[in-house]
Amino acid sequence: MFSFTNANGAGIGEFIFLDNFIELFQSNVFHRSLINVTVFIIVGMFVGNAATIMLAELLYNLKSKTASAIYRFLFIIPVLVPAVVVILIWQYIVFAGGDSGIANRVVSFFGGDNQNWYFDPTLAPVAIILTAFPWVAGTSFLIYLAGLQNISSGVIEASKLDGANLIQRIIRIDLPLLKGQVKYFVVMGIIGGLQNINLQVLVTGSGPGTSNSTNVPAYMLYEQAFTYDRYGYASAIGIVIFIITLVFTIINMKKLKGND
Repeated sequence: MFSFTNANGAGIGEFIFLDNFIELFQSNVFHRSLINVTVFIIVGMFVGNAATIMLAELLYNLKSKTASAIYRFLFIIPVLVPAVVVILIWQYIVFAGGDSGIANRVVSFFGGDNQNWYFDPTLAPVAIILTAFPWVAGTSFLIYLAGLQNISSGVIEASKLDGANLIQRIIRIDLPLLKGQVKYFVVMGIIGGLQNINLQVLVTGSGPGTSNSTNVPAYMLYEQAFTYDRYGYASAIGIVIFIITLVFTIINMKKLKGND
Protein backbone atom coordinates (compact mmCIF):
# COMPACT_ATOMS: atom_id res chain seq x y z
CA MET A 1 0.00 0.00 0.00
CA PHE A 2 2.77 2.47 0.93
CA SER A 3 4.34 1.97 -2.51
CA PHE A 4 1.37 3.82 -4.09
CA THR A 5 1.67 6.81 -1.76
CA ASN A 6 4.19 9.51 -0.89
CA ALA A 7 4.24 8.29 2.71
CA ASN A 8 6.94 9.40 5.12
CA GLY A 9 7.81 8.53 8.69
CA ALA A 10 4.75 10.39 9.97
CA GLY A 11 2.34 7.91 8.41
CA ILE A 12 0.36 7.22 5.24
CA GLY A 13 0.69 9.99 2.69
CA GLU A 14 -1.23 11.03 -0.40
CA PHE A 15 -2.19 8.37 -2.96
CA ILE A 16 -0.03 8.89 -6.07
CA PHE A 17 -0.67 5.56 -7.85
CA LEU A 18 2.38 4.50 -9.96
CA ASP A 19 4.47 7.67 -9.59
CA ASN A 20 7.00 5.96 -7.29
CA PHE A 21 7.53 3.11 -9.75
CA ILE A 22 7.82 5.48 -12.71
CA GLU A 23 10.43 7.55 -10.87
CA LEU A 24 12.28 4.40 -9.87
CA PHE A 25 12.54 2.96 -13.37
CA GLN A 26 13.64 6.33 -14.74
CA SER A 27 16.37 6.65 -12.11
CA ASN A 28 19.95 6.28 -13.33
CA VAL A 29 20.96 5.43 -9.78
CA PHE A 30 18.57 2.46 -9.80
CA HIS A 31 19.92 1.30 -13.17
CA ARG A 32 23.48 1.46 -11.82
CA SER A 33 22.48 -0.37 -8.65
CA LEU A 34 20.95 -3.20 -10.71
CA ILE A 35 24.18 -3.57 -12.67
CA ASN A 36 26.20 -3.60 -9.44
CA VAL A 37 24.06 -6.20 -7.69
CA THR A 38 24.03 -8.40 -10.80
CA VAL A 39 27.83 -8.40 -10.89
CA PHE A 40 28.08 -9.06 -7.15
CA ILE A 41 25.63 -11.97 -7.33
CA ILE A 42 27.10 -13.63 -10.43
CA VAL A 43 30.71 -13.36 -9.28
CA GLY A 44 29.81 -14.30 -5.72
CA MET A 45 27.83 -17.39 -6.71
CA PHE A 46 30.34 -18.61 -9.28
CA VAL A 47 33.50 -18.07 -7.26
CA GLY A 48 31.92 -18.96 -3.92
CA ASN A 49 30.39 -22.22 -5.14
CA ALA A 50 33.52 -23.19 -7.07
CA ALA A 51 35.76 -22.59 -4.04
CA THR A 52 33.36 -24.40 -1.72
CA ILE A 53 33.09 -27.45 -4.00
CA MET A 54 36.88 -27.56 -4.28
CA LEU A 55 37.20 -27.57 -0.48
CA ALA A 56 34.53 -30.27 -0.16
CA GLU A 57 36.35 -32.38 -2.76
CA LEU A 58 39.66 -31.97 -0.93
CA LEU A 59 38.13 -33.10 2.35
CA TYR A 60 36.21 -35.91 0.66
CA ASN A 61 39.39 -37.28 -0.93
CA LEU A 62 41.47 -36.85 2.22
CA LYS A 63 42.59 -40.29 3.31
CA SER A 64 42.93 -39.48 7.01
CA LYS A 65 39.50 -39.42 8.68
CA THR A 66 41.00 -37.71 11.73
CA ALA A 67 42.48 -34.88 9.64
CA SER A 68 39.19 -34.54 7.75
CA ALA A 69 37.25 -34.16 11.01
CA ILE A 70 39.71 -31.54 12.28
CA TYR A 71 39.47 -29.49 9.08
CA ARG A 72 35.67 -29.65 9.14
CA PHE A 73 35.75 -28.26 12.67
CA LEU A 74 38.18 -25.48 11.74
CA PHE A 75 36.15 -24.35 8.74
CA ILE A 76 32.92 -24.21 10.74
CA ILE A 77 34.38 -21.95 13.47
CA PRO A 78 33.97 -18.70 11.45
CA VAL A 79 30.18 -19.21 11.56
CA LEU A 80 30.37 -18.21 15.22
CA VAL A 81 31.92 -14.83 14.34
CA PRO A 82 29.33 -12.08 13.68
CA ALA A 83 29.33 -10.71 10.13
CA VAL A 84 29.99 -7.19 11.46
CA VAL A 85 33.22 -8.35 13.08
CA VAL A 86 34.38 -9.99 9.84
CA ILE A 87 33.69 -6.80 7.89
CA LEU A 88 35.55 -4.64 10.39
CA ILE A 89 38.55 -6.99 10.22
CA TRP A 90 38.65 -6.59 6.45
CA GLN A 91 38.19 -2.81 6.68
CA TYR A 92 40.82 -2.07 9.32
CA ILE A 93 43.31 -4.90 8.82
CA VAL A 94 43.15 -6.21 5.25
CA PHE A 95 41.99 -3.22 3.18
CA ALA A 96 43.11 -0.43 5.49
CA GLY A 97 44.61 2.61 3.78
CA GLY A 98 48.31 3.43 3.79
CA ASP A 99 50.98 0.96 4.84
CA SER A 100 48.92 -0.58 7.64
CA GLY A 101 46.69 -2.72 5.43
CA ILE A 102 47.75 -6.21 4.40
CA ALA A 103 46.49 -5.68 0.83
CA ASN A 104 48.58 -2.52 0.40
CA ARG A 105 51.65 -4.25 1.78
CA VAL A 106 51.26 -6.96 -0.85
CA VAL A 107 50.77 -4.32 -3.57
CA SER A 108 53.84 -2.41 -2.34
CA PHE A 109 55.90 -5.60 -2.33
CA PHE A 110 55.26 -5.98 -6.04
CA GLY A 111 56.10 -2.32 -6.69
CA GLY A 112 52.59 -0.88 -6.80
CA ASP A 113 51.17 2.19 -5.07
CA ASN A 114 49.03 2.08 -1.96
CA GLN A 115 45.31 2.08 -2.66
CA ASN A 116 42.27 3.33 -0.79
CA TRP A 117 40.31 0.14 -1.45
CA TYR A 118 36.81 0.75 -0.10
CA PHE A 119 36.82 4.45 -0.97
CA ASP A 120 38.02 4.46 -4.56
CA PRO A 121 35.22 4.44 -7.18
CA THR A 122 37.05 1.85 -9.29
CA LEU A 123 38.40 -0.39 -6.53
CA ALA A 124 35.44 -0.33 -4.15
CA PRO A 125 33.41 -2.95 -6.08
CA VAL A 126 36.51 -5.16 -6.29
CA ALA A 127 37.08 -4.79 -2.56
CA ILE A 128 33.48 -5.80 -1.85
CA ILE A 129 33.85 -8.90 -4.01
CA LEU A 130 37.16 -9.86 -2.38
CA THR A 131 35.87 -9.36 1.17
CA ALA A 132 35.74 -12.65 3.11
CA PHE A 133 38.04 -14.42 0.63
CA PRO A 134 38.19 -17.43 0.09
CA TRP A 135 34.40 -17.55 0.64
CA VAL A 136 34.29 -21.15 1.90
CA ALA A 137 33.98 -20.95 5.68
CA GLY A 138 30.61 -21.96 7.10
CA THR A 139 28.02 -24.63 6.59
CA SER A 140 27.94 -24.50 2.78
CA PHE A 141 30.95 -26.75 2.34
CA LEU A 142 29.45 -29.21 4.84
CA ILE A 143 26.34 -29.46 2.65
CA TYR A 144 28.47 -30.14 -0.42
CA LEU A 145 30.59 -32.61 1.55
CA ALA A 146 27.46 -34.45 2.69
CA GLY A 147 26.35 -34.64 -0.95
CA LEU A 148 29.68 -36.16 -1.96
CA GLN A 149 29.55 -38.67 0.88
CA ASN A 150 26.07 -39.69 -0.28
CA ILE A 151 27.41 -40.80 -3.68
CA SER A 152 27.40 -44.58 -3.93
CA SER A 153 30.84 -46.12 -3.51
CA GLY A 154 29.94 -48.45 -6.38
CA VAL A 155 29.72 -45.46 -8.74
CA ILE A 156 33.15 -44.25 -7.63
CA GLU A 157 34.67 -47.71 -8.07
CA ALA A 158 33.10 -48.05 -11.52
CA SER A 159 34.66 -44.75 -12.59
CA LYS A 160 38.07 -45.94 -11.43
CA LEU A 161 37.68 -49.21 -13.37
CA ASP A 162 36.79 -47.17 -16.46
CA GLY A 163 40.07 -45.28 -16.07
CA ALA A 164 38.61 -41.92 -15.05
CA ASN A 165 41.05 -39.65 -13.23
CA LEU A 166 40.09 -37.33 -10.38
CA ILE A 167 39.21 -34.35 -12.60
CA GLN A 168 37.09 -36.49 -14.93
CA ARG A 169 35.27 -38.02 -11.96
CA ILE A 170 34.51 -34.59 -10.49
CA ILE A 171 33.16 -33.22 -13.78
CA ARG A 172 31.23 -36.28 -14.99
CA ILE A 173 30.04 -37.83 -11.73
CA ASP A 174 30.34 -35.57 -8.69
CA LEU A 175 28.97 -32.32 -10.14
CA PRO A 176 25.88 -33.90 -11.80
CA LEU A 177 25.07 -35.71 -8.54
CA LEU A 178 25.47 -32.45 -6.59
CA LYS A 179 22.81 -30.71 -8.70
CA GLY A 180 20.38 -30.54 -5.77
CA GLN A 181 22.91 -28.70 -3.61
CA VAL A 182 23.86 -26.37 -6.48
CA LYS A 183 20.17 -25.62 -7.04
CA TYR A 184 19.75 -24.69 -3.37
CA PHE A 185 22.77 -22.39 -3.32
CA VAL A 186 21.78 -20.66 -6.57
CA VAL A 187 18.36 -19.82 -5.13
CA MET A 188 19.80 -18.72 -1.79
CA GLY A 189 22.59 -16.81 -3.56
CA ILE A 190 20.09 -14.73 -5.53
CA ILE A 191 17.94 -14.04 -2.47
CA GLY A 192 20.90 -13.28 -0.21
CA GLY A 193 22.66 -11.19 -2.85
CA LEU A 194 19.63 -8.96 -3.40
CA GLN A 195 19.19 -8.45 0.35
CA ASN A 196 22.80 -8.11 1.47
CA ILE A 197 23.83 -4.53 2.32
CA ASN A 198 26.19 -5.14 5.25
CA LEU A 199 29.26 -3.60 3.61
CA GLN A 200 27.32 -0.68 2.18
CA VAL A 201 25.77 0.23 5.54
CA LEU A 202 28.95 -0.24 7.56
CA VAL A 203 31.68 0.91 5.18
CA THR A 204 31.13 2.16 1.64
CA GLY A 205 27.64 3.64 1.52
CA SER A 206 26.42 4.04 -2.06
CA GLY A 207 30.00 4.52 -3.21
CA PRO A 208 32.69 7.20 -3.01
CA GLY A 209 31.28 10.63 -3.80
CA THR A 210 28.42 10.42 -6.28
CA SER A 211 29.82 7.41 -8.14
CA ASN A 212 27.23 4.91 -6.86
CA SER A 213 29.88 2.28 -7.62
CA THR A 214 28.77 0.10 -4.70
CA ASN A 215 25.09 1.00 -4.59
CA VAL A 216 22.54 -1.82 -4.76
CA PRO A 217 18.71 -1.77 -4.75
CA ALA A 218 18.48 -2.90 -1.11
CA TYR A 219 20.75 -0.04 -0.01
CA MET A 220 18.65 2.38 -2.06
CA LEU A 221 15.62 1.16 -0.09
CA TYR A 222 17.46 1.64 3.20
CA GLU A 223 18.71 5.10 2.24
CA GLN A 224 15.37 6.36 0.90
CA ALA A 225 13.52 5.21 4.01
CA PHE A 226 15.91 6.17 6.79
CA THR A 227 17.92 9.04 5.29
CA TYR A 228 15.41 10.81 3.05
CA ASP A 229 12.23 9.76 4.91
CA ARG A 230 10.57 8.53 1.69
CA TYR A 231 8.77 5.44 2.91
CA GLY A 232 6.48 5.26 -0.12
CA TYR A 233 9.39 5.30 -2.57
CA ALA A 234 11.31 2.81 -0.42
CA SER A 235 8.28 0.50 -0.42
CA ALA A 236 8.20 0.64 -4.22
CA ILE A 237 11.86 -0.42 -4.30
CA GLY A 238 11.01 -3.28 -1.94
CA ILE A 239 8.19 -4.46 -4.22
CA VAL A 240 10.55 -4.46 -7.23
CA ILE A 241 13.21 -6.40 -5.29
CA PHE A 242 10.58 -8.96 -4.29
CA ILE A 243 9.37 -9.38 -7.89
CA ILE A 244 12.94 -9.77 -9.21
CA THR A 245 13.67 -12.37 -6.53
CA LEU A 246 10.46 -14.27 -7.26
CA VAL A 247 11.00 -14.30 -11.03
CA PHE A 248 14.58 -15.54 -10.87
CA THR A 249 13.71 -18.15 -8.25
CA ILE A 250 10.88 -19.55 -10.40
CA ILE A 251 13.11 -19.58 -13.51
CA ASN A 252 15.87 -21.34 -11.60
CA MET A 253 13.50 -23.93 -10.13
CA LYS A 254 11.92 -24.71 -13.51
CA LYS A 255 15.27 -24.79 -15.33
CA LEU A 256 16.86 -27.23 -12.93
CA LYS A 257 13.69 -29.28 -12.59
CA GLY A 258 13.61 -29.68 -16.36
CA ASN A 259 17.12 -31.15 -16.23
CA ASP A 260 16.22 -33.79 -13.63
